[in-house]
Amino acid sequence: MKKVRNWNDETHRAINVYEKVLGIIGVWPLNAGEPKSIVRCSIAILIQISTIGSLSLEAYRQCLGTEDMMEAFLMDLSSVVSLSKLLVIRLTWQHTYILVTSLIDDWSISWDARRREVMTRYTNVGRVVSLTILYLGYASGMSFLFMAIPFDDLIPWLNASKANNNATVMPTYFLATYCVFGSLSGIVHSCVLLLQAAQIFVNATSHCGNDGFFFGLTMHLCGQFEVLEMDFADIEVDERVCKRRMRMLIGRHCRLIKLADSLEYAFSMAIFAQTLMSILLLCVEGMQLLISLRLNDNIAAIKHIVLILTMLVQLYLYCYAGNQLESISERLAYSVYDSPWYDFDVKIMKNLPMVMLRGVIPHQITAGKFLPMNLFSFKEILKATGSYLSVLRMVIDT
Repeated sequence: MKKVRNWNDETHRAINVYEKVLGIIGVWPLNAGEPKSIVRCSIAILIQISTIGSLSLEAYRQCLGTEDMMEAFLMDLSSVVSLSKLLVIRLTWQHTYILVTSLIDDWSISWDARRREVMTRYTNVGRVVSLTILYLGYASGMSFLFMAIPFDDLIPWLNASKANNNATVMPTYFLATYCVFGSLSGIVHSCVLLLQAAQIFVNATSHCGNDGFFFGLTMHLCGQFEVLEMDFADIEVDERVCKRRMRMLIGRHCRLIKLADSLEYAFSMAIFAQTLMSILLLCVEGMQLLISLRLNDNIAAIKHIVLILTMLVQLYLYCYAGNQLESISERLAYSVYDSPWYDFDVKIMKNLPMVMLRGVIPHQITAGKFLPMNLFSFKEILKATGSYLSVLRMVIDT
């Protein structure tokens, strides 16, 4: 990859995960204009479209009952959101390019130990969370592959038991597409399995890569706001030094405001799609959980609980990242007030109210430009979901 900035060890550690994962599906912003990146992205989009088509047809036919239909519907919805994330991050690559190059520049500048410690702390948080999301996403994808393995053919006594019961042999697929493909010949069946393995891989990469990339960029931006707070608090009183330093810090504040706007523009619609899917799945899975509990189907109930918890954790990560950026950017005004402004020159002092007035306006990450992603919104979503399930439970009981 052509390096547009000077990379050091900290830079590689901060973004090498995102570079590798997003490069697979052709949406890494530093390579967005290269032909191979465009080809990879086009292939990923076509694979996702094929997933949506086959699963939508499966959910429509419902030839194997409600459980198969719900499994196809859930994966279909996940594929739609995954495709939305893929398209959004590709179409807004100019904004993510600005964010990534800014991150590289921040690590290339020689900071003192205290400021590097702040940046490293936020980078570690973003890296750990991103890797956790990635590993869990691929583990979830592997579960689809293992569920399709015919263990009854591999284990003799299971195969004998099935032969004695004259059970009907169902074709094995990685996704719920039994009604669409039915029984196929060996070569065609193998090709379908390879396609579905690619579909699962692209789905997991698009979901987890986008989520981890957003979280990592947001954490880095939070670190830069905290460093700016420290710089304002440590500003010197000497008139010439203070004037030059104040001009630099105000320029840095304006730069961070633009970066926060780029972050909002790049991920707002992807977050909206994710939030909409999470809310819909919380309601659908909550209804399925209530039905399973009423039927005393404990295995199905555990499956629905796990999926509900997964949706809540994914939604919480978006809300946590947005809440961190909102609270840290809002603290800037208090940092300016904590500086020795009372010893500044009058001309310099006149600039501080403007910085403080802008500082009290928090930078919010929104879902679709109208729902702020913070812990308050997360609480409201939980309350609304709980109210819906309470009413639904009363309806089921009656």
